[in-house]
Amino acid sequence: MNNTINKQRRNLLKYAGVTAAAASIHPNLLFAMGSGKGNRASANFHPDVEIELSMKAQHVSIMPGDKTHVWKVSGKVLKGSKETVENLDGTYLAPTIRLHKGQKVRIYLRNKLPATSILHWHGLHVPADMDGNPMYAIDSGETYVYEFEILNRAGTYWYHAHTHGLTAKHVYSGLAGLFIVSDDEEQALGLPRGEYDLPIVIQDRSFDKNNQLLYTNHMMQRMQGFLGEHIMINGRPDNVLAVASRAYRLRLLNGSNSRIYKLAWDDGTPITVIGVDGGLLERPEKHPYVMLAPAERREIWVDFSGRSVGSELTMRSVPFASSSHGMMGGGMMGNRRGGMMGGRRGGMMGGMMGGNAIPLGGDY
Repeated sequence: MNNTINKQRRNLLKYAGVTAAAASIHPNLLFAMGSGKGNRASANFHPDVEIELSMKAQHVSIMPGDKTHVWKVSGKVLKGSKETVENLDGTYLAPTIRLHKGQKVRIYLRNKLPATSILHWHGLHVPADMDGNPMYAIDSGETYVYEFEILNRAGTYWYHAHTHGLTAKHVYSGLAGLFIVSDDEEQALGLPRGEYDLPIVIQDRSFDKNNQLLYTNHMMQRMQGFLGEHIMINGRPDNVLAVASRAYRLRLLNGSNSRIYKLAWDDGTPITVIGVDGGLLERPEKHPYVMLAPAERREIWVDFSGRSVGSELTMRSVPFASSSHGMMGGGMMGNRRGGMMGGRRGGMMGGMMGGNAIPLGGDY
C-alpha cells in the first residue's frame, strides 16, 4: 500500500517537473493564459515590421450635423514601410493593414477605451494566443502584444473586435478594418495596384436625431439580426470615389452585423470575380451577381476604359428572397440611403459609390 502511494507521488512530482519545464520555455504564453490581461514582447522574436494600434473613443463627422461618438482604431508604423498602415481620415473604420507573405510582424495593441476589448485577425493563420481569442481581452490602459509570421497566401482579410458577448456591438461601434496580404505570385500577375486597388467595406448603421449610433437588441434583432437604416461605404454614406479610364481591382467586404447583399451591375454587365475569402481564384469567373454575407470578401475586376466619359456604371444591392426577412434588396435614391455602389468614369471625373432607399426593418 505504502509502495503504491510512494510510486504515485513520484509520478505526480515527475509530471509537475515537466509542467514547470514547459512554463520556463513559454513564459509569455503562460502569462497571457494565466491572467488574460496582456503579455510582453518576446526577445526571441525578430520582426520585420512593428505596428502600434490604439483603440480609443472619438467623435467623427459621418452624417450632416453633429459628430458621432465612435470607437476608433488608429495606427502607426514603428518599424518597416510607412505604407503598411493606412489610417482612414473622416471615417470610423480602422486602418487598412498591408503585409507580404513571409513577413514577421509585431503589433502592440493599446486599449484606451473605457471597456475591455481585443482584436481578432479574421482569416489569418496565426498561433492560438495571437488570434485575439476573447480569453485574452485586455482592460482599459493595458497592452496586448501580437507576434506572428504572415503565412497566408495573397488575399483580402480583415480584423475586428472579439470581446466575449460584445463582439457585435464593438464592431458596430467602429472596431474593424481590412488586413490585406500580398505575395510574389500575386504581384507577378499584373493586377491593378496602388490607387487602382480599392478596398470597399459595406456596412449598415442607424442613427438617432443627434447623429449618435443606435444599436437595438430587442427580441426580433436577437432572432433575425440587426439591420441598420443607412448603408455605409468605407464608413461614409453616399461615398463617391473618383475613377479613371482603366481597370480596377475592388476588394469587397461585408462588414455588416447581419445584412446580406446581392450585388450586381445595374446595366447587366457580368461581375468578374477574381478572389474570395481564401485568396485569388485559379481563373476569373463571371457571374450576373454575387452574394455577400457578413464577414465575407470578394475581389472583383472591372474595366472602365471602354465607356464614354461621364457615363455611369452602378453596383446595386438587388432584391432577393430571404427566409428570415422576407424580400430583401434595393430601390433608387431616397431619404434613407444605402446599398448601391456606382460610378461615372473617365479621366479624373466620376465616382464609385451611390445610394438607394432602405426602409427600416427587414426589407431593403
